[in-house]
Amino acid sequence: METNELKKKVEYYAGLPYTIVIEHHEEQGGYYVARYVELPHFIMTGATPVEAVHELENEKREWFEENIKDGNKIPLPLKSRKYSGKIILRMPPALHEHLANLTEIKGESLNGFMVKAVAEAADYAEPAKKHKVAVK
Repeated sequence: METNELKKKVEYYAGLPYTIVIEHHEEQGGYYVARYVELPHFIMTGATPVEAVHELENEKREWFEENIKDGNKIPLPLKSRKYSGKIILRMPPALHEHLANLTEIKGESLNGFMVKAVAEAADYAEPAKKHKVAVK
């Protein structure tokens, strides 16, 4: 790969909004680990959260460059991915039958019941919908 093309790719990936996670570890007197959710093998450490993130940011161009050179696929950030809201879920037929019967008895839709159950299990609250206000 040409040096100019490699630099463009590195800058492209380095400018994307990857999701940073910081974790505290008690071992060895305590330290912080910073990583990008989408790039699980790229982690840096520091004595403070700020230091760990600083190290991560300082090393990202080199990390992208090495991975591009090695021909590794680099995932896009979660924020840039599009989600349709549709998934295919496989389950045992007996569970499917049980859920269908349960929702029929409750007078609910199977889809609505499952969305509610998954949201509760994931501790997810629907973001507040913005209402349009007419200004006169």
